[in-house]
Amino acid sequence: LKGPEDGRYQLNWASAGHLPPLLITPAGDTTYLDAGRGMVLGVDPGAERVGAGADLPPGGTLLLYTDGLVERRGESLDHSLTRLRQHAAALVDQDLDVMCEELLSGLAPDAEDDVALIALRLPTSTT
Repeated sequence: LKGPEDGRYQLNWASAGHLPPLLITPAGDTTYLDAGRGMVLGVDPGAERVGAGADLPPGGTLLLYTDGLVERRGESLDHSLTRLRQHAAALVDQDLDVMCEELLSGLAPDAEDDVALIALRLPTSTT
């Protein structure tokens, strides 16, 4: 995460087969940051990693999470990711700790897999 030299933050990342980070604007618009995807670590140690970058909006919220938060047996991954997107957008006005608690209790109350959630909320301005 780099910034804010010009009032904007920029995120640079690479993925090794993980689910894409979710970016939520203060208005509740959501975007999965699905660029920069690569194969799982260790499959080909000589493979070049491709990264990606994106500007993050002031007041935006970035969610990083494990599959235990969203994946359910018998449910498509697209449906699971849509559910996360909808819940996160509905909670964007909440304090970050409340948002995380609500996501965990709403999406993974009886998760069969480990669940991890990292959330970052950017300042609304740099001044």
